[in-house]
Amino acid sequence: MHIRRSLSLLALLLLGGWTMPAFADSPTCSGSEHLLSWPSGNPIWEMCWLPPSLSVGADGSSLEVRKVYFKGHLVMRRAHVPMLFAEYNSSTCYRDWKDADAAFLADHAVQNQLGISVDPPHATTSCDRSAAPVTAYGDCPFQIAGYPNATAGCASGVSLEDGGDHVTLTTQHSAAWYQYTSRWTFWSDGRMEPEFGFGNNDGTGNETTHWHHNYWRMEFAIDDPANAVNTISINDVDQTAEFSDLRNATGGPGGTPKTWEVRNTTTGNGFRLVPSAEDYLVPTNESGRNFHTIDVMGTKQHDGEYGDRSDNPLGACAMNQSALVNGESLVNTSVALYYRVSVRDTSHDEWPPGCSGGTCLPQDSMVCKKRGPTLVPFGPWATSNPGQPAATVAPGDVEVTVVHGGSANDMFGLTNSGDVGSTLTYTIDTAPITCASPGPVAWLGRSPDQGSVAAGATATITASVDASNLTAGSYTAMICVHSNDPAHALIEVPVNVTVNIDPNDVIFASGFESP
Repeated sequence: MHIRRSLSLLALLLLGGWTMPAFADSPTCSGSEHLLSWPSGNPIWEMCWLPPSLSVGADGSSLEVRKVYFKGHLVMRRAHVPMLFAEYNSSTCYRDWKDADAAFLADHAVQNQLGISVDPPHATTSCDRSAAPVTAYGDCPFQIAGYPNATAGCASGVSLEDGGDHVTLTTQHSAAWYQYTSRWTFWSDGRMEPEFGFGNNDGTGNETTHWHHNYWRMEFAIDDPANAVNTISINDVDQTAEFSDLRNATGGPGGTPKTWEVRNTTTGNGFRLVPSAEDYLVPTNESGRNFHTIDVMGTKQHDGEYGDRSDNPLGACAMNQSALVNGESLVNTSVALYYRVSVRDTSHDEWPPGCSGGTCLPQDSMVCKKRGPTLVPFGPWATSNPGQPAATVAPGDVEVTVVHGGSANDMFGLTNSGDVGSTLTYTIDTAPITCASPGPVAWLGRSPDQGSVAAGATATITASVDASNLTAGSYTAMICVHSNDPAHALIEVPVNVTVNIDPNDVIFASGFESP
């Protein structure tokens, strides 16, 4: 069933509306590089890949893809993870290594070769398995019943899974007890989705709140194999000098998200980096230790410069952005784009600072979190068939807990999962009960309330709750998403709010306030 379904998707893709372009070029892999051509006939994506143990840089750089081509056009010379960190709340910190291959579970058909996953249906890493707050599942097969078996087992390296309309590369590498997942998914419409997961195989350190930080580095060379001259922009405003930047869900034009673009100014082909909703969940420098204070860097590309240091000492906790962003010109030169994601693994009774009891966030230190943006193509290679937009939201509801008199936010992503080249336009309002009868809700706000989303991209919608005039209890409402999606012109997003009494205002029967 899995094989037939995947092959049917691919057949529909090739026969139903997809026009294969004339291919201009293909990569030549050498040395330890392995060639991926997907689909295997008339490939849309081609590249060379290396497992973590063979990746470049001091102590490696995770899954590395090189000489990445889309429809015969060069996109990137290299994409990898040269910088990876762990920092513990008011305690130790580490600069982790990225070259220790670790076994993960996959169908034999996709282990270090292109194939179709049947059993299990997807490659499974420690991070994919870990969904319980304090439970560790050890090494592969991660206590999953029935494995290994005749068709699947534990292996290191890279799995290459043909998903019909996409291909996914997955690997796992270790740094002591940490089991890191690195993935790239390449879609037939040109989208690229890197994803990084931060796993733990035995629970070490889960009693201390800590953060992980991952930095992707992408050497773009769009349509210029010889010189790799590309231009970097922020919300389509070209940048002439190296820069560092922060994510901002409403920092773009008209309250849209801030994005970063790389393009070839001659051909017009480019990619737009759009953060996912999850990328915003942990604020920059949340620990307050000033180890990681930026989210994006646009730099001049230098051969052999794979991060802020030429070595990788374990105790070098801070990313030194001045070693990379130091005023060099970005005009008529090759460029590298860095993008950081982070997660917080929260222990019990530790976060936020000064909390106690019910005011603390619940422990989730063994729940593996994944992060990563979408890179959306634009220009002639992506706009030959505008097609129809399609609106999807994730998560499908808004859940907010707030103290009486305070305020709190939650977010959801509005994704245009429609045809390549399509544009989803939307407006957002509220309703007390149902979107059939919209109207203002005094305690509920939303931002932005209108905008547009390119194919494959996600807009982050923030729902804000003001509990200054709410008593303790539960409240519900609706956020109403209207769009030009012909199949889902209206999507209702339920809002559920719990207002708690501020413990500082509680007076006990003795007449004394709580401490």
